[in-house]
This record gives sequence, C-alpha cells and structure tokens, in this order.
Amino acid sequence: MKLALALALALAALALGCGRAHLEPAHGSSYRAQFALQGDKPPGAKATAAAVGLDAQEASIISAAYRKGLAPKDAQQGEEEPILVVAPQQQGGVRAVLPLPSVPRE
Repeated sequence: MKLALALALALAALALGCGRAHLEPAHGSSYRAQFALQGDKPPGAKATAAAVGLDAQEASIISAAYRKGLAPKDAQQGEEEPILVVAPQQQGGVRAVLPLPSVPRE
C-alpha cells in the first residue's frame, strides 16, 4: 500500500513539474526551421547545382598557405630545421639491462 502511494505521489510530482509554461514562445523555433528545410521539396522546385570541390593543386596551395600562417613570424619559410638523433653511449661496454617482456613466451 505504501509503495503504491509513493509511486502515485512520484507520478503526480513528475506530471506537475514537467509543464512547458516556463519556456519562451520562440523556444525551438530554430530547430523547427532547420527541420523544415530538410524535408522534401515541393513539386516544381528547382534543383540546386552540386558543389564542386577543389582540385589537387588548389588544395595544395591552400594547405601551404595555412601552414605558413601557423609558422612563427621569425621562422624561415620553406626550410625545415634538421633533427639530430643520437644513440645513448654505453659505459664500459656493459649492455643496458632490458626490462622483461610484458607477454611471456609460449
């Protein structure tokens, strides 16, 4: 009996607390407008032309300009700084101790 009463009170509280009176009259108008644009076109409407993408040369020019814009102002354009990788030296010919493998051999 107590469970049924608690359930009824919870449902009543949910029903009263979920009204739309607190929302503005324009609430959701942008969603409705966008969904209306996605619907079927009326008969007799003109089809729009497909958008044409960039060819490889134009895309290369745009990406190069983008990378140039991201580079620091004092950096030389077009020249990458060389990277020098040096292996650590072994002391006294002793090999470094490698950690045990994480997966044991079968």
